[in-house]
Amino acid sequence: MKGKRGLHQFIVGATPGDAITDQAFVIRRWLQEAGFLSQIYAESIHPSLFGKVKPYRDYLPSQPGELVILHHSIGSDLVEYLLSQEVRFLIIYHNLTPPDFFQPFDPWLASQVQRGREQLHHLRLRTVLALGDSSFNESELRQAGYVHTGVLPIVLDPAQYDLEPNPNLLTRYQGNGVKLLFVGRLAPNKRQEDLIKLLWYYRRIDPEARLFLVGSPWIPSYTEWLRELVEMLDLAESVTFAGHVSQRDLVTFYHLADIYVSMSEHEGFGKPLIESMYFGIPVLAYAAAGVPETMGGAGVLFRKKDYEALAELVDIIVKDETLRNRIVARERERVKEFLEPAVRRKWEQYLNFAMER
Repeated sequence: MKGKRGLHQFIVGATPGDAITDQAFVIRRWLQEAGFLSQIYAESIHPSLFGKVKPYRDYLPSQPGELVILHHSIGSDLVEYLLSQEVRFLIIYHNLTPPDFFQPFDPWLASQVQRGREQLHHLRLRTVLALGDSSFNESELRQAGYVHTGVLPIVLDPAQYDLEPNPNLLTRYQGNGVKLLFVGRLAPNKRQEDLIKLLWYYRRIDPEARLFLVGSPWIPSYTEWLRELVEMLDLAESVTFAGHVSQRDLVTFYHLADIYVSMSEHEGFGKPLIESMYFGIPVLAYAAAGVPETMGGAGVLFRKKDYEALAELVDIIVKDETLRNRIVARERERVKEFLEPAVRRKWEQYLNFAMER
């Protein structure tokens, strides 16, 4: 890995706080520290990242067969552009959500996910190495015909989380009721409606309980349906739709939370699961797709959405101090596997393999 060679990354959307964007910035730092010239290119760029991320059409290979790093998670014009160039790929695969989740709410988005699956097959013949951020994702790569594969987990950078909480947000939401948290874009596969139902049942135990839903309203029709459900269940004062928040406010919501609950039915990895572990929050999660692997024996998993039983389980986890401490202790051990030293060692091994091919 000597010399000032160029090795650039491509992501579809560059957004602050996004797991893929965060991973790309960490990898760029590693590449630059290893002596590479490295830029991040994207199809859409949040204004706050102008200058830090470049439009993908600005990229031209410096030589035929140049290696590029592609973070793949949805169909895009960016992938078509790269396929039109004489480049080879190191793919980091962040999973493609099955389109059936999106079809009832946003047929166009469902078509883009399907397009992403088709592009995954087109990329295969020019890919020297394909990495999933979980074994679950790696298995999808193998099913798509990729031969050289591996697992590179999402990395957790403590510098992003060791921030002082927002005192105004703490004041607004501090109270006696138990606070449930879920972080993730409002999307049908995340099943935020099931969290709302769980809150309704749990408020029969703790009438002051509150649910924080932190994440961008990705699909307008789904978001509107969630808000209608909240109104119908008379939970408007108890459910907070926080939307996309700053990193400091995200840290604040983790500080506020008594328990992190996931009802998601499709996660390739689930970065908020490990963020919750880092903050010492007990995690209760539906055991779907890549979630059991990410949890790695930590937290508490369930396989049946029995809301009344889950409400009782939430109460036990939150209020039984001995049990809570045991859960958190195991989570703190698990999260070490996602901190920079462990993930960087794996990355350097994979990079050496890709550069030698």
